Order: sequence, then structure tokens, then C-alpha cells
Amino acid sequence: MKTLKYLSIVLTGLVFFIACQKELSLDSGFAGKTATGSLLDSANNCRNIAVSGPFIVDSTLNDNSYVSVQVNFATGGAYRIFTDTQNGFSFQDSGYAPAGTQTIKLKATGRPVAARATTFTVAFDTTFCSFTVTVISKTPATYSLAGTPGSCTTAGVQGTYTTGIALNSANKVSLQVNVTALGSYSVSTISTGGMSFSGTGTFTTLGPQTIVLQGSGTPTTAGANSIPVTAGSSTCSFTVNVTAGTTGNVIPENDRDSAWSFNGGTNFFHGPFYDVFDTTINNIYGFIFLGYTPTTGDTTIQFGVFSQTGKIASGSTYNSANSLAAFYYTDYKDTSKVNKIYTADFNTPSASTTITISAYDSTTRIVTGTFGGSAVNATGTVAPITNGKFRAKVRKT
Repeated sequence: MKTLKYLSIVLTGLVFFIACQKELSLDSGFAGKTATGSLLDSANNCRNIAVSGPFIVDSTLNDNSYVSVQVNFATGGAYRIFTDTQNGFSFQDSGYAPAGTQTIKLKATGRPVAARATTFTVAFDTTFCSFTVTVISKTPATYSLAGTPGSCTTAGVQGTYTTGIALNSANKVSLQVNVTALGSYSVSTISTGGMSFSGTGTFTTLGPQTIVLQGSGTPTTAGANSIPVTAGSSTCSFTVNVTAGTTGNVIPENDRDSAWSFNGGTNFFHGPFYDVFDTTINNIYGFIFLGYTPTTGDTTIQFGVFSQTGKIASGSTYNSANSLAAFYYTDYKDTSKVNKIYTADFNTPSASTTITISAYDSTTRIVTGTFGGSAVNATGTVAPITNGKFRAKVRKT
């Protein structure tokens, strides 16, 4: 019990430290606290900007409508990235980011006025880029994917795909659909192997049509990646072949957007780790995992395992109910009151999360594992935690 209490103190302290760090970064104005960087690549071309979600006339935009921009942060700190207002809506996001290339999700606000292609200018630091959003009519079309169920018929994958290299405007896929009623459409895939595809528009002709989905994200898995896509009640899949990048292009284990992931009920969460390290607390050895959600910039995941044998071995299992593990998923957007979205530790006897170390190589220090069970949510209700998995490199302290 004492071990897990120490673990809880360590993790909770780190959460509050991060929260305070964000508050200082946003409010202090001290030198080095404001992020600097560029929206441009080394050739001074705009990096890829991916549009996601439906943009429908006279409909208030929500979290499902956003754009993802690639930003090279020269120095870490507080940032604000925003666009102008066009056709009744705009995009913006603020938060704290470390140095390096990051994907930032700019959330849409407002209500589109007219169904048309709408061009925005996005600004960060001293750089500017533009992108276009297609606003569609309010009446949805009726259509189905060709090849349902199974492989999408004559799917045309365009562009090159390499692990560690972000997708750009050349990375697209064309799909065949059969339209039975005219109107608007919005099609998107879930993130698979670090990649996702989406597209919106309006059908003006019945019968067989071709739609084009724009790719976004950064491939993480070399080989054939099967990407499922759903439109209405129809589903099919297409294959994207990804080439293994050179050593310089491969994303470090802990920096991958899929380094950790899990389902909390029907919600899917994923992101990188900002630190994974071993430690000894009360003479008991363990691993602590600290990650965050880059798409929102204000949530963190923290979990840890401790072994009474003095080592973390492949195939070992740890449970929050027996004081050898703890799991937290936390929202620190409001730094005056940190909100624990999910909690499983010695203080939650009604819920327990099991963390399994599937494999650990003490030479490479690469650890993989799974987790799941239940946790107490922000309302105090026990909620399921499923499909949890992680892969990271452990820092030796």
C-alpha cells in the first residue's frame, strides 16, 4: 500500500508541476516562455495542413471540425496559432509545446454562412500559410462505397509514404461511390498506423462518382497498412504501402502519436510519451510512464508499475487493486482545478486497472504492454478502460 501511495504522490505532483508550468508559460511573459517557430519547411514551402470534419451551412461547428497544421517549434513555450474569419467561422488553438516538429489541431468556431470553398490564412510567429475548407449544404446525400464489404473497389492511393515523414497535399486516395440521392457528403477514416484520410463535398449527379480523401498524419508502421473507411452503413478498406524510413526519419519510440492509446467507453485516446523512466520508491523498483495528448494540448496520461521482485520482467502483470500499479488520465486546462478524467489507484476500490508488461528488453530498454479494466471517471462513476496498449523506451535514472 505504501508503494502505491508514493507512486500516487509522484504522479500527482508531476501533473501539478506540468499545470503550473503551463500557467507560467501563458501568463508570465518571461524570456524563453513564448514559443517561436515556423509553419514552413526547409524550402520555405507551407507544411501540410489537413482539414477534418464536416463544415455545413448554418450549423454551429464543434470539436469534430478542425484543421491539423505542422509546426516546427524552434523554442518551446506558450503558443497561439490562429486564422482570419471567413464565411462566418475561423480556427485557433493555444497551449504549450516543446521544441521540435509538432502537429497542432486548430479548433473551428462559428457557423458557416454559404456553401462554397472558403480560403483561410493561418499565422504563427512571423509565418503565414493558407488552406481551403469546403462548406457543404445542409441536406446530406445518400450514397454507398463501392466494394462493400471488403476491399474498396479501384481505390487509388496517391503519393509516397515513409515512416517518420509527415503526409502532405500529394498523399490522397480516390474512392468509388454510388450516389442515390443528391446532397452533401463527409467521409473520414480513423487514424491507422499514424495516418488518416478525410474529404467533404457535394454530389450534383446520381450514379457512380469518385471522391478524393486527403491524407494527414505521420506513418509509424512500415509495410501494408489496411485503412478502413465508413460512409453511412457501408464499409470497405484500402491498403497504403509504407516504406521504412532512414534512421534520421524514423520517429523515436516515445515521440510517436501512437506510443500509447486506449478506449475510455466509446472515446479513443492516443499520443506520445514525454518521459518514461525507471525509479526506486521505498526500496521497490518500477517504471513510470508520462504522456500527453497533442491534439488537445491539455490532457496527460500517467501510469506506473512496481515489482516486489526488484525487476520488471516480460509477461509480468500489475494491478491497481493490489497496490502495485496506478493509472490516471488528467485534464489540466483549468490550472486552478486539475480534473482527473480517469483514476485507478489505491483510493478507488470500486475500480481497478491491470497493466501487463508484454515484453521488456533490458539492452534496448524497449518496453511494450497492454492495460485495461476500469477506472473512476470525473463524475465518480466506474467506467471501462479497454484496448490499452503502449510501446516506449525507458530512461535509466
